[in-house]
Amino acid sequence: MPYIQSLGKNIWAKYIPPYQDELFTSWFFRITQAHEVKSHSFGKYYFKDQQFWNRDVDNMPTDYLKKVIYDNTPLEYSTIDRLFLNNYQNWLFENHNPNGFTSGILPLGITHRKRKRNGLLYCPTCLKQAYYKKQWRLLISYVCCDCEVLLRDCCPKCYNPITFHRLEQGNKKIIKIQSLLHLCSLCNYDLTQYFEKANKNQISTQIKIYEILNQGYSENIQYSFSYFYLLQNIMILLSRKHPVWGRLRKACEFEFGALPQINQNFTMWPIESRMPIFGIACKIINDYSFLKYLIVRYNLRLSEFSKDHILPYSFENIFKRL
Repeated sequence: MPYIQSLGKNIWAKYIPPYQDELFTSWFFRITQAHEVKSHSFGKYYFKDQQFWNRDVDNMPTDYLKKVIYDNTPLEYSTIDRLFLNNYQNWLFENHNPNGFTSGILPLGITHRKRKRNGLLYCPTCLKQAYYKKQWRLLISYVCCDCEVLLRDCCPKCYNPITFHRLEQGNKKIIKIQSLLHLCSLCNYDLTQYFEKANKNQISTQIKIYEILNQGYSENIQYSFSYFYLLQNIMILLSRKHPVWGRLRKACEFEFGALPQINQNFTMWPIESRMPIFGIACKIINDYSFLKYLIVRYNLRLSEFSKDHILPYSFENIFKRL
């Protein structure tokens, strides 16, 4: 490894910097490819007992993992922290759960090195650059604002989850495959072939959502994590039929037509089924005049929203004033 005098340490010989908003596992995989070593072997040599592909390491980094990165790269700890999903704490969510579900993060459903859930999204156009973004693990991500393209959550040919790390498996002689990151690891379908343009409303909604995430607050709600917690709860209410707590869904079906219904946790729905519910939930939380209209027209109750939840004052106050 070359010694960098200005840093006072050795760094990996073929170090490459992470891209803007790049996910840690994406950058780690590119680093191992630059060294022409398989990720499992590279991880075993430098990170010892640190687990990578059989756990959600993007969501549960250890101090040891960060220290190894710091000791072998020119990256500062602040930059290293931004590679991981727990860096969204106090922005997307208030409390991070390193050993389970964290609000706003899509689950991967990891079994050994396989993925059972479509928890990693991608933009077919951006993927031509051969890396994966951190925002593609978020429940609030549906549109690529740069390309104005709808995100996808699986291979459109075999419908399996995105597992780019498995591209290097199956042939011990093949190591250099970074240029193939746009392929499905199971059927070799080119994930950049098929894409669908987003409409203007979808694009503007996604831009606003990301602005709130980056600012740390919204127009009506003081803290962004409170905003996203409420947004997710509204999406969950819209996603299920219930004889007692189903007034909001019924009201929105009168206004917008039938909504998707799948008998499983909302975070595990296919992205195309979540998208219409996401759009309606954003309208409710961003447009208080529309919320007032729904409350009056369909006799919505505060208890439906506040059951097991603490609501932001501004949102709760709308019900109390009517």
